[in-house]
Amino acid sequence: MLPHDDNRKAMPNSWTGVTNSGNSLSDALAFDIRLTYNPVVSTVFYMRISQRGIYLMRAVMRLRPPVSALLLLPLLLGCKKEAAPPPAPATPPPPPQVSEIDLKSFKPNEAGAVMIVMYHHFDPNRPDTDLNRRPETFRKDLETLYQAGYRPVTVSEFVENRMDVPAGKTPLVLTFDDSAPSQFRVTTGADGSPSIDPDCAVGIMETFSKSKPDWPMKATFFVLPRRGNNGDPFGQSDSASDKLNYLVSKGYEVANHSSTHSSMRRMSADKIRWEISTAIRDIRALAPQAQMQAIALPYGILPRKEAEPALISGEEGGTSYENRAVLLAAWRPVLSPVTKNVKRPTPTGQIAAFNPHRLERITPDARRPNTAGTLEFWLKFFQENPNLRYISDGNPKVVAVPKSMGELVDAGAVKAQGKTLQVYSLTGSGSGGRGGELSVTPSGGKSGALRVKPQTP
Repeated sequence: MLPHDDNRKAMPNSWTGVTNSGNSLSDALAFDIRLTYNPVVSTVFYMRISQRGIYLMRAVMRLRPPVSALLLLPLLLGCKKEAAPPPAPATPPPPPQVSEIDLKSFKPNEAGAVMIVMYHHFDPNRPDTDLNRRPETFRKDLETLYQAGYRPVTVSEFVENRMDVPAGKTPLVLTFDDSAPSQFRVTTGADGSPSIDPDCAVGIMETFSKSKPDWPMKATFFVLPRRGNNGDPFGQSDSASDKLNYLVSKGYEVANHSSTHSSMRRMSADKIRWEISTAIRDIRALAPQAQMQAIALPYGILPRKEAEPALISGEEGGTSYENRAVLLAAWRPVLSPVTKNVKRPTPTGQIAAFNPHRLERITPDARRPNTAGTLEFWLKFFQENPNLRYISDGNPKVVAVPKSMGELVDAGAVKAQGKTLQVYSLTGSGSGGRGGELSVTPSGGKSGALRVKPQTP
């Protein structure tokens, strides 16, 4: 079994602490009471009393009836009715618009791009490649992303635009394919108690989250069931169910990676439906609350066009499904879910349009830091082109977008999400008399790179 948080509070097993609390007996008896004395039995009716008061009352009532009545009388005369605790203040609704102060401070752009990062293995004895990230390197990734203002969300939160990210921060989706053992490993201590390996991906993320409370434990795991050549999810058969349930309970997303991890390039629609439905049945047999509402395609390969609808929804063997997202393996950040699905949303096409059923991902690869498609490349890119990066306005009911990105926004999508669109222009706030509005222009045809150019009002 995995370790888990036990939030149950132990009931007191003695009342010794009352006498050492420094409170008077009258203070300890916090109750609203009406006393009736019976010559035979001392009885207290209509009692509303604290736990400590009950212990004291029992002690007093063990005395002979006249004595107990005499002891209780001065206490009751001196008691005041305990005031009910004030109701918790209601959470105020978010303001209808982002204030000008926040617009200037954070320069939000909720039409900007989001990185979906793809990880596989975390083997300390192998070099860093596109499929392996050594634990120490992964720790550095998290620190770099944190310092650069990124905060994690799940795939479903991204596609449904439920990204709870503080103002001025950028959402980031961390994904893990194949349910590899190095992603989630349980070790046994000398005393026989289980614990999460601090060098597996889950252990690293949870340790990091404890040191950075504003970095939530969120990621999406695309898992494989025990089918074909697949082993148990995360490699330890005796804890497979515990691990999946643990992930769900902690707020991670558990999603589909097919049943057999076979290429879908030439699969029929029927076979695709079997791959998806069987994986759902197998994983939910281990973790009934597993979401399984998104799929990462094995090897990132799409099926033939006529079979593609089976990726999105279907039914097989009594199991129906509807995937909110379909993820590929290459190679660009994706624009916000409030943007239009256009072929070339940016002048050079380096940012992918938002299409929930063709979401592209990027992969860490320290060998190729200057190659488009790697995490290293895109971190540098967004540092140099902050106007293309999604920046949260901090208001869950508002979509704040600079005027330069306004034409990309799908107003119908914003309305369908129950949000208000706020297109803004910051002018006259830049240095040297230049306006604060940003625009995107091609950079003279150099490798399709983009640059930021302040626009004069």
